Amino acid sequence: MPISPNNIPTILIVDDEPFNLEFLEIVLRQQGYNILTATNGRSGRELAEQEQPDLILLDIMMPGETGFECATVLRLSPETAEIPLIFLSALDDEGNTTKGYDTGAVDFIVKPFVYKDVINRIRLHLKLNICDKFLNNRQIRPEVPPPAQIPFPEKGARTISHSRPTPCGSAVHQAIVMGTEDEGHLLINCPESCTKEIQNHIRSVLAANSGPLFKPSETLRNIGLQLKSLNMSEEIFSASYLHINREQGILTVVNAGALPLIFMNKNRTHFLIERQSGDLGTLGLGLLPCSSYTLEPGDRVFMASRGMLDSFFMEGEGIRELLESCRRHAGENLETACRMSMEDLLRFGEADGILVGVEG
Repeated sequence: MPISPNNIPTILIVDDEPFNLEFLEIVLRQQGYNILTATNGRSGRELAEQEQPDLILLDIMMPGETGFECATVLRLSPETAEIPLIFLSALDDEGNTTKGYDTGAVDFIVKPFVYKDVINRIRLHLKLNICDKFLNNRQIRPEVPPPAQIPFPEKGARTISHSRPTPCGSAVHQAIVMGTEDEGHLLINCPESCTKEIQNHIRSVLAANSGPLFKPSETLRNIGLQLKSLNMSEEIFSASYLHINREQGILTVVNAGALPLIFMNKNRTHFLIERQSGDLGTLGLGLLPCSSYTLEPGDRVFMASRGMLDSFFMEGEGIRELLESCRRHAGENLETACRMSMEDLLRFGEADGILVGVEG
């Protein structure tokens, strides 16, 4: 079963323009946020007091109560004073920006806005607010809670196949659903000393470090830091992480010392997505490099744990054989293609690993 992120922030959008309201709601829901909307300052303030959102996007030019007036009241109310506030406005002159910051805004987003800028600004200020609360000892979580299990969305349920040749503890695969069109897949290679408790901890850390607040490189970086903190500094973990935005058709890959991934186009041409860095934890707080690709309907991506190639003397030989097998069975449905590719590798000897296939 896939899991869901622990932290799903709620964003309140206050804007009297229906187009802006609808556009922002669609974009942010696709990112996995919970969304509240209001069309004027007064109803926005009432909603903020009742629902306590994690961040407010507030238009300045509204009939009746302006954004500046609304922000002033929000900042004076104990119930809403700590909620980060970002102004949306076409007024980008120095006088208005100064007035906005004076009323307690943390940022300005100038209209017409680019949706990627909005997403990045929101992510930044939500994380800064979390850090501020942590530093002030008001929201410290001493341990990572277990993740909640949820079913795949209907689209995702038809596009993932996960095959285990034999029962194994040498690798962990975990899928995570972050929205109706957003999902991630973590495949991590574990050392022999990796216990069941640590494998469960990996799943919990994935849930705590994914969702709209985290880029794929941050997700895998944080998992590596958590593993190094478990008094396992001598042990080596390698991993690959896929993040798929099906609405935009974008695949993002982070590969930290794991096997290369196989990208198979719908026309059956292929290429390898090589590892971009060393094993998990080797970069410390540094962000892992990642690569993004267009993922069209019918395209497939395969990732395999190291145990799948145990019967091969040379890693490159095993990768070539896996690549040929995936290409040979490209005409089959994804589940059958994974199973038959697994059986092809078993002809060379015993294998104890995981093969994951994802389809656009």
